[in-house]
Amino acid sequence: MLLLVGITGVKLLVASLWGTTADIPQTLEQAQSFLAGEDVLNPASTGGNPSFFPLGHYLLASWCLLASQWTGLSFAFLIKAPAILADLLVALLLRLVPRGGDQAAFLYLVNPVTFLLSVYHGQLHTVAMAAAVLALWLDARHSRWLVGLALGMAAGIRQHFGVLIVPFLLRRDTRRWVIALSFGSMVGLMNVWFLTSASPERLLAPTWTYGSWGYTMLLLQGPRVLAALGFHGLTNALAQVNALLRAVGPAIYWVWTIGFLCWVWRRSHRTGIHPWEAALLFLVGLYTVSPGFGVQWLVWAIPFWLVVNRLEAMGYCALAGAFLIGSYWQWSLNAHYGGGALTTKLHLLTKVHLAGVILVGAAGVATWLYAARTTWRLWRT
Repeated sequence: MLLLVGITGVKLLVASLWGTTADIPQTLEQAQSFLAGEDVLNPASTGGNPSFFPLGHYLLASWCLLASQWTGLSFAFLIKAPAILADLLVALLLRLVPRGGDQAAFLYLVNPVTFLLSVYHGQLHTVAMAAAVLALWLDARHSRWLVGLALGMAAGIRQHFGVLIVPFLLRRDTRRWVIALSFGSMVGLMNVWFLTSASPERLLAPTWTYGSWGYTMLLLQGPRVLAALGFHGLTNALAQVNALLRAVGPAIYWVWTIGFLCWVWRRSHRTGIHPWEAALLFLVGLYTVSPGFGVQWLVWAIPFWLVVNRLEAMGYCALAGAFLIGSYWQWSLNAHYGGGALTTKLHLLTKVHLAGVILVGAAGVATWLYAARTTWRLWRT
C-alpha cells in the first residue's frame, strides 16, 4: 500500500510540472460557464466545444476552479488531481479483489495509459470509472444500497457507465430492487438540474470525434493517406459511407447497448453473470462499434480487464499506450502546419512526419482490433 501511495505522490509532483492538453482549457471554460449559471449543454456557452456530460462532470470541474481561486494553485494541476486520486482508489480496490491483488494494483497504477491520462491529459473519465469499480467491489460485500449509489455516481459523470446497472437488475437477487432504487435516486439527483436546459436530450448523445478510431479511421483517414502517397479516388467513393456513419453514429451506441442487454439476459438464464466480465464486455464492445473516440476512453476498460484476464490486459495497455503517446506527438504537429486538423493536410507533411502519422494510425487500428477480438471472445462465452 505504501508503494501505491508513493507512486501517487510522484504522479502529483509530475502533474504539477507537466504541461496541458487542449482538454484542460476546454474544461476550464465548462466550469466557468457552469458557475455563471449558463446552459452548459449549449456549445455556445462552452467556447463552441460541445460537452454533453452529466452534472458530476461540471461539479468536479467547478470545484477545481474554485479551489484554484482559493489556493492560487493552477487549474491545470488541480483538474488532474481527481484522476490521479481516482487511480489510487482503483489500485487499492484491485488489491482487495480475489482475482486482483498487489500485482494487478501495481500494473494498473504504472501502465502508460493510466499514467499519461492522469498526470498529463487532465480529464474526469477516470473518476467515473473508479466509481464503477467501487460499485463492483461493494457488490462483493453485499452492500446493495451503496452499489447503486456508486454506480449512479459513475453514470453521473460519464453516462456510458449507467448501462452497467443492467447485470445487477437481471441476476437472481431478491434485493436487486434496492440497487435499482439507490441507482435511480442518484442518477435523478445528478441530472435534475438539466431540466432547465433547452436541450436536455443531448445527454443521451455524448460527444465523440468521427474518424479518430477503428473502422472509421480506416474509412476517413485511409483514403487521405493514400491520396498523400499519390493514390487518388477512394475519398470520393467513400464520402457517402462516411456521411451516413456520421449521421447514424449515436444510434450505433444504442444498438450495441441493446446487444449487451441481450447477452446479459442470456447469461443470467444460463451460467449466471460475472459482474467484472460483464463490465469488460460492455466497454470493449463500445470500443469496437464506436464510430468516434476520445483517447480518454482508453482507460475505461483497464481495471476490469486486469481482473478478468491480466495478461491480455497488459497487451492492451502496451498497444493503447503506444497509440496514446503517438497521438500526443501527432497533435504537437498541428501548430507547425498552421493549426486545424492535421489529417486534412497530409499532402503537406514531410516524409518523416507522414510516416509517423501513419504509424500512429496503425497503432490505433491495432488497439481497436485487439478490443474487437476480446469482444468477440467474451460474447461467445
